[in-house]
Amino acid sequence: MIVKSVSIDVQGQGKPFPHFFRATGYANADYTYTPPLRRMYDCLSSYAGHPLYMRLHNIFSLHGKGDYYVVNGVSDYGNPIINGSGDADIVVTYDDAGNLKYDWELVDRVYDIIVDHGMHPIVEAVYMPSAIRKSEQDYNMPASNALWATVVRAFVLHWAERYGVEEVLTWYFEICNEPEQYPNWNSDPSSFFALYDYFERAVHSVDSRFKVGGPAVQQWEDGHRLFEKFLAHCDGGVNYCTGDYGSRIDFISVHCKGGIPGQVGPSMDYMFNSLREYIAILKRFPRFADTEFFNDESDIVWDGNRGIAYKSWLNFRNTHYAPGFVCKMIHTYCSVVQDELGVNLSIVDSDNCHLTWEKSFFSGNRSQFTPLAGAPCTDIIRKPMFNAFQLLGRLGDERLAVDVADDEFGVKYGVLATKAGRSDYALMVWNFEDGLDSDVNERTIRLKLDHLDAGSVYDVLHFRIDADHSNAYGQWLAMGRPYPLSAEQIAVLREHDGLELYEDPDVCTGRTTFEKSIGLPMHAVSLVLLVRRSECSAPKESLVDQSPACQIERSVLDVPQVYVSWKYSERKDLVGYRLYRSLAGGPYTPVNTKPIAGSYYVDSAVEPGRTYAYVVSAIYADGNESLRSMAGEVTV
Repeated sequence: MIVKSVSIDVQGQGKPFPHFFRATGYANADYTYTPPLRRMYDCLSSYAGHPLYMRLHNIFSLHGKGDYYVVNGVSDYGNPIINGSGDADIVVTYDDAGNLKYDWELVDRVYDIIVDHGMHPIVEAVYMPSAIRKSEQDYNMPASNALWATVVRAFVLHWAERYGVEEVLTWYFEICNEPEQYPNWNSDPSSFFALYDYFERAVHSVDSRFKVGGPAVQQWEDGHRLFEKFLAHCDGGVNYCTGDYGSRIDFISVHCKGGIPGQVGPSMDYMFNSLREYIAILKRFPRFADTEFFNDESDIVWDGNRGIAYKSWLNFRNTHYAPGFVCKMIHTYCSVVQDELGVNLSIVDSDNCHLTWEKSFFSGNRSQFTPLAGAPCTDIIRKPMFNAFQLLGRLGDERLAVDVADDEFGVKYGVLATKAGRSDYALMVWNFEDGLDSDVNERTIRLKLDHLDAGSVYDVLHFRIDADHSNAYGQWLAMGRPYPLSAEQIAVLREHDGLELYEDPDVCTGRTTFEKSIGLPMHAVSLVLLVRRSECSAPKESLVDQSPACQIERSVLDVPQVYVSWKYSERKDLVGYRLYRSLAGGPYTPVNTKPIAGSYYVDSAVEPGRTYAYVVSAIYADGNESLRSMAGEVTV
């Protein structure tokens, strides 16, 4: 057993810790309004610290057919022509008099779902609406830049009017997605720079405070070349729209991932060496030293549309390896990109909400969820990857220094120590090395926190993601990989697909020092919370002011079930929830034997023709239970 010791002075000088990891995305905006992705959004927004930003392609070129093109095998990217809008998009057209007209219904359906779930769009200006594109061959370019600016301004005006300027001020407007892929821009990027200049001017003509940027280039040579030329253009090149020198840029974005199936990875070094190259280019332009920096496709490997049918080792997307990689990755962003390189890191988007690409149970695609039946399916299970973000969301907003003299710290194991408020502490502890073998290099991390308030009582929670915890895939393996699944087997998977406690809650009282030894197998992650009881609100909280929403649906077994959801609690000492059910006005009895990890539950133990009522309460680290909510009722 490898033993490591880590000390943290909780009263030491900290650093701000913005939660830059609260972003995700998927390939096509048209998937958004399909039933599976509506359910995905419900699950994604079921916990405090959930994703704040959603990045998706095609908002300018929606076709209204949902997931038709991927389900029917035309294109995994959702268009009749891969990487092009084709002729199917319907938002921007011309009327009989030859004037531009806009169909906002589809656009509103997409962004209403995002905003209604407490998220904000990263608006990608991709792909070019077919009505205004230059030609079939140059489908990435407009017939004229003035026409392009007119369309962009119309979109932004519509969003400002529909959602309000204050909401749109939280959005980001990104010029493109991987422009170096287009031969005409790769050989001569001047038309791309012009596209950006007109785009920037059109967005800011609506409100000068909106945020515009790019170029969202990939991590290899063509991307490096275009990136440098783009920054040089923004720094002092002739602006194609205004004729002045330079172009405004509010954020700078790249795409660096941890590998390419069939070539390299997964590798943390591959991702961060690529980022170092981009940041070295960025530093040649001092004007942009403080500009917000994004890696808005920060995935473990490329080829998210490919799963285990393509390469068996892509099965890591189903296992605890994926959350282990993500948690180490976030720690490395802190130590390398923020601390060492001094970059204003704003968004790290793990682009892993491609539920539409997850076409069968644990197919190994880049998705936080897997369907219980062939896609499209609304009956979904959380993969371990989902729990990485639920864990990260519970970290504090101040990063504490960690005292350890060991070259392996931050490389093979690590502790990301954070503070919330005046005296709550959250520590992410990980043991992770590149390589898919999990049966090596188990480590014990001896944690020591000094200078706690001896007069306080701290409740201690320990959550874990590993082969046996917070891991529906691990449970499925333990069952012997049955498929199709029975109702009882599905219930077991649902019981273990959320973030789970590793041990019972503990308490730390009357001490200035807290010590704990944590044994971590390879690729495992723990979250240790110390929450001061005096920092918590009274037992009565927001749950009592709501009624659970109840939705009747058919399960994959073609029997009725009820999807019950409620507003999540933001209490730092939250263990989970307890749901109670009443039949036909009878007494309320618990439906779950262990705390529910997120603010939803799928109740499959219902019968047609019966009326059920549900109330929910929150369970806290000290063993107390909140007051119950008001009742939500449904007749099956």
